[in-house]
Amino acid sequence: MDLEMNTSYPVEPDTHVFTGTVTVWYGDYGELLTDSGVTVPLLTRGLPAVPVGMRLTLVARKFKPLFQIEKVVKRG
Repeated sequence: MDLEMNTSYPVEPDTHVFTGTVTVWYGDYGELLTDSGVTVPLLTRGLPAVPVGMRLTLVARKFKPLFQIEKVVKRG
């Protein structure tokens, strides 16, 4: 499948790195308030729960309209 030719494919090919504080994390959904003040909606399916207030750096892909986490780089 050619991702560039098929705009209906829900996951974008490029990754993004976000650093910030977890404001919501339950079930399959979470939110990260970045250091620049942007709230990033996250798809957390399959990941262990993270406490609200924890700082994270993570790598994610845009999964329209959420971001699907590829990996958590740093906790603390």
